[in-house]
Amino acid sequence: MIKFLCLGSGSSGNSYFLTTGNTSILIDAGLSMRALRKHLQANGFEVDKVDAVFVTHDHADHIKAVGNLANDLGIPIYATPEVHKGINRNYCVTSKLTEKHVRFISKEQIIQFGDFSITAFEVPHDSSDCVGYRVEAEGVTFCLITDVGHATEI
Repeated sequence: MIKFLCLGSGSSGNSYFLTTGNTSILIDAGLSMRALRKHLQANGFEVDKVDAVFVTHDHADHIKAVGNLANDLGIPIYATPEVHKGINRNYCVTSKLTEKHVRFISKEQIIQFGDFSITAFEVPHDSSDCVGYRVEAEGVTFCLITDVGHATEI
């Protein structure tokens, strides 16, 4: 059975946890490591059991802990090439990603990751690039879209 936890949503940090019991992922890691640990432990999970992070875009409230998750725990970080560039430029990512943890994704390309089949798709937003994720496992389809919209002229 797929389990979903919203660990944080809003300008103070965004992070979402999905697990089948065999495979666990985060979509975004915009909380501090301490907050991620606390929220996961409160629900019976451990941050070091996360298998990967899939990033929607490079705004600080979505990527704060990606460097720590990658460099301290060896967790791969999946994002589009533009988002990866933005992650390493962002001032709030104090531990910059090393090449061995960077994984590139392309929009509309299905990635098989453990029990999950994951597809990134275009989402309009005022970042360098932005995606939502369709995650499928065990006959269930889960879709996560965040920060939808962009500035208009009016």
